[in-house]
Amino acid sequence: MNIYQTCPEYQSESFCLRLVRPEDAEALLDCYSDRDVAARANADNCTSDFYYTTLEQMEECIHFWLAEYQKGYYVRFAIVSKQEGRAVGTMEAFGGEAGVLRLDIASRYEQEAYIDQLFRLAVLELIRDFEAESLYVKTSNTPERVPLLEKYGFTPSGTFRSGMGYYERARAKYFDRSKGLAYCGLACCVCSENVSCAGCRNDGCKEKDWCKSRSCCKGSGKEGCWECGEYPCGYPMLEKPRVRAFGEYIKAYGEEALVSALERREKDGVLYHYPGKLIGDYDLFQTQEELFRFLRRDASV
Repeated sequence: MNIYQTCPEYQSESFCLRLVRPEDAEALLDCYSDRDVAARANADNCTSDFYYTTLEQMEECIHFWLAEYQKGYYVRFAIVSKQEGRAVGTMEAFGGEAGVLRLDIASRYEQEAYIDQLFRLAVLELIRDFEAESLYVKTSNTPERVPLLEKYGFTPSGTFRSGMGYYERARAKYFDRSKGLAYCGLACCVCSENVSCAGCRNDGCKEKDWCKSRSCCKGSGKEGCWECGEYPCGYPMLEKPRVRAFGEYIKAYGEEALVSALERREKDGVLYHYPGKLIGDYDLFQTQEELFRFLRRDASV
């Protein structure tokens, strides 16, 4: 996808994101004439402080954003409220080795539930489409957003624009097909610990001596719990949403299909584990069907 030829649009529960338009000027002036919004804006390396009081100023800014888009520098999305039917803020993104995300939104939407939706879109959609090796977000003027960034695997950056309060999320590169899947359905092939572990079914897991899934499958000659007629058997590990969904995915499409999907998603920037944690993007989904659609995105069959 070349986003500078055809700009994508994104949907969340409350918002539609699309390329900003000149006709958004009046609605966006309501946002950018608020000093609190301007104070939260990331104006690093910009030609403006994003505090506008006239329609002409807002129109000039939008024309500038669109000119920058035509040059392939970045996309400035209008955040359109589905309830109000008009733009209530903007979100800017660009990719490459050091991509940056800027989020300006009307004060009435500066709430956890709304900001969460936009960060979720960023990590599950924009990182892939903008081919960002790392995505950076400034937090020094929006400290209240830090818990949400941490929820999505962002950590403080020690190198990018040092001292300016940026958080970053970098792509992971752990995929190793030889390490496959665990007997329970966990994905050793993309696990952040697989650098020092050969994988569950290669007897590399340090927990192997007490793992019920391993002992049961090896005793019965099964490749994984998903082959058992009693699956899930009540073993607590198999009741974890991600593990259960992976097992059901294997039953529906096969083990190779899951491994290949995990490889594709890692290339998209999806994190199986957040830094220092044993949860990641696959734990964000509320339903198995939603996770299946995400895994099968771009599948050939």
